[in-house]
Amino acid sequence: MRALALLAAFTAAALLPRAPLGIDVPIVAALVAATVATSMRRSLDAALFGSLAVALACMPALLDAGWVAVVDIIAACLLAAAAVAGPRFVALLAPFRALERVPELVPEVPSGSTPVLRGVAFGTVLVLPFGVLFWTADAAFAEIGRSAPIPSLSSLPARVLVFALVLFGALGLALAAKRVFADLTLPTRKLGLSEWAIPLALLDALFLAFVLVQVTVLFGGRGHVLETAGLTYSEYARQGFWQLIAAAALTLVVVATAARAAEVRKRSHAILLHALLGALCVLTIVTVVSAVHRLDLYEDAFGLTRLRLAAETFSWGLGGLFVLVLLAGAIGFVGRNLVRISVVGVAAGLLAFSLSNPDGRIAERNVDRWRTTADLDVAYLQGLSADAVPALAELPEPLRSEVLAPLRARLTEDEPWTSANYGRHRARGVLES
Repeated sequence: MRALALLAAFTAAALLPRAPLGIDVPIVAALVAATVATSMRRSLDAALFGSLAVALACMPALLDAGWVAVVDIIAACLLAAAAVAGPRFVALLAPFRALERVPELVPEVPSGSTPVLRGVAFGTVLVLPFGVLFWTADAAFAEIGRSAPIPSLSSLPARVLVFALVLFGALGLALAAKRVFADLTLPTRKLGLSEWAIPLALLDALFLAFVLVQVTVLFGGRGHVLETAGLTYSEYARQGFWQLIAAAALTLVVVATAARAAEVRKRSHAILLHALLGALCVLTIVTVVSAVHRLDLYEDAFGLTRLRLAAETFSWGLGGLFVLVLLAGAIGFVGRNLVRISVVGVAAGLLAFSLSNPDGRIAERNVDRWRTTADLDVAYLQGLSADAVPALAELPEPLRSEVLAPLRARLTEDEPWTSANYGRHRARGVLES
C-alpha cells in the first residue's frame, strides 16, 4: 500500500502539472485505485462506486472540455470515498479521519543506513554537473531530457501540492477501507401527527397554487411570454429558473426530514404521510418541468451555452431524484436502497452527460440555430474546446475559418505524451481534412 501510494503521488507530481490534461489523469487514478485495492474488502459498493469513479476519471483522456473534466474528477473523488465507506455522509469524512493513522506507516530507518544515504547524496551532487554538460552539448540528448517530466523550479510548488494531495488521498482511502466508522447521526425528536401533517399540507397547497398558475405557462409557450406586459425572454428565464430549482432542492430536504422525523403510530398515519409526501414530489416534478421550460425558451431566443446546458442537465437530474423518491414509497427494494440507487444514478447520469460531448452538443445546437435564424455568437463559439470542432466544421466558408481560427492555433501547439486526448486528436484530423 505504501509503495503504491508513493508511486501514485510521484507520478501525479511528474505528470499532472503539465497542461493540458489527458491520459495522465487515468494513469494516476489507476494507481490510486490499485493502492485502495490492497486494503479493500470485496463488496457491492466497492465494485459499483469504484468502477464509476475510475470511469469518470478517464473522461479527461476523451474530452478536451476542461469544465467537464473538473466536474468528473471531483465526482470521482466523492465516489471513491463512497466505495470505501458506503453511500453515507460519513463516507466523505472517512478518508480524513483515517489520516490519523498515517504516522504508523512511516518505516523506521534501519541501523547502518547512514552510509547509504550519504552515498546517495554524494552521487546526486556528482551527477548534476555532468548532466548539465551533456544536456548543453548534444541536441538529441537535450530533446530526450525535454520530453521527460523533469520539474522546473517554477512548477515545483504545484508539483509538491499535487504530490501531497494524491499521497494523502490514496493513503486516506486505503486506510479508510480497513476501518468501520459509526454513523455520525444526531438523535432526532419525533414529530407528532399535527406537527408534521399541517406543515406538509400547507406546503402542498402552496405548490398546488403555483402549479395551477404554471399550467398557462407550460401550454401558452412563446405567445405567453411575448404577450405578457413588460416580460422578456431574459427576464422570464433568469428571474424564475434558479428560484424554482432552489425550491425543488429544498423540497428534497423537507421530504427526507419528514420521512425521518414523523411519528407514525397507525396505518392511517402512514398512509397520510405517504400521500402528503407523494403529492409534494409530484408537484415538485411539475415545478422542475416549468423551470426547464423557462430555460428552453431562453435557449431558443439566445442559443445554448455551457451554463444553460449544465443547468438543464442538473434540473432533469433533480427531477429524476424525485421520481426515485416516489418509487421508494411504492417499492420496498427501492426504499431500502434509496441512497445507494440515487448515488449510482447521479454518477451514471454524469458519466452519460460527459460521454455525450457537451461542447460538441453546444456547437451543434448553435449551428442548427444559425441555419434557421442566421444568428451566430462567433466569439462564444471560439472559446469552446476542441470537442466542438467537428460540429463547427459544418459551417460554410468564410464563417467556418473565422470560428475555427483560435482552435486551429491552439491545436497546432506541441503537447507531451501525458496530454494524449481523443477529443484533440479527432479535432486535428477534422482540421487537416
